[in-house]
Amino acid sequence: MQVVHGARMAWGENLAAHRQGGMAHKVLFEGEEGSPDNFVWVLADEGADYYAPRHRHAWDQVRLCLEGSIPIGKDLRLDEGEVGYFPEGVPYGPQEGGPNRKTLVLQVGGASGLGYLSARQLREARAALAAEGVFEGGVFRRARGEGKANLDAYEAIWRHVTGRPIDYPKPRYKAPVLMRPEAFPWRDDADAAGVRRRRLASFPERGLELEFLALDPGARLELGAAPARRLLFVRSGSGLCGGEAYEALTAIRVEPGETAILDAHEAGEIFAITLTLVAGAPT
Repeated sequence: MQVVHGARMAWGENLAAHRQGGMAHKVLFEGEEGSPDNFVWVLADEGADYYAPRHRHAWDQVRLCLEGSIPIGKDLRLDEGEVGYFPEGVPYGPQEGGPNRKTLVLQVGGASGLGYLSARQLREARAALAAEGVFEGGVFRRARGEGKANLDAYEAIWRHVTGRPIDYPKPRYKAPVLMRPEAFPWRDDADAAGVRRRRLASFPERGLELEFLALDPGARLELGAAPARRLLFVRSGSGLCGGEAYEALTAIRVEPGETAILDAHEAGEIFAITLTLVAGAPT
């Protein structure tokens, strides 16, 4: 089990510098480079000038809008408190306009097993490609070297890193899944007094589950060993996790086979993501 405190971290580099506009990130946790289960979990401070053309991913993404509103297409946005699931292969965008916003973002290899490029791979590929062209408007515009003159920025990076174009998996959904948590009921946890659950969704192909947990003062939540990775993000409240203090914007990583105990001091709310590992899936 690992605990990090997002509120105490400084804003770092823009991991999406291949797109257009201002953004800064706090990296909460990263996975194992090269693994089909590789992931990055970040806090993102996204400017209103950020722009990405209509595009799709070769991996899965989950977003929780913490502040502001995130444009994800024409007349479509993810508002504060809402959760979005962006499955691999599903197009969305363009992303443009809107206010400044802060977002919790998980990007993780999907059920296809194609995996996810690490921050290091993105950074080094952008630097190498800068000698062959420019990133402009979310597109890589090639001036020299072999390859298409204009290519989606991420697709250009993927090709540079892997040596092949992205073979997008056939989308299982027609559009991103946008959720309004406030419309879901809280239900008491039968095994933990003072704990309530707001279950949002389960996507069995990826083994992804999304829910919110509400803890009353003095409540104890025991997370037993499970064959899945669990990521917890504290939206509010304080307490202890495994003897270590947690507070608003604390993130907790519980790996398969590990256990964790949360003891709430103040009433709070936690966003929980469960990920079954897809290691061994075809690549």
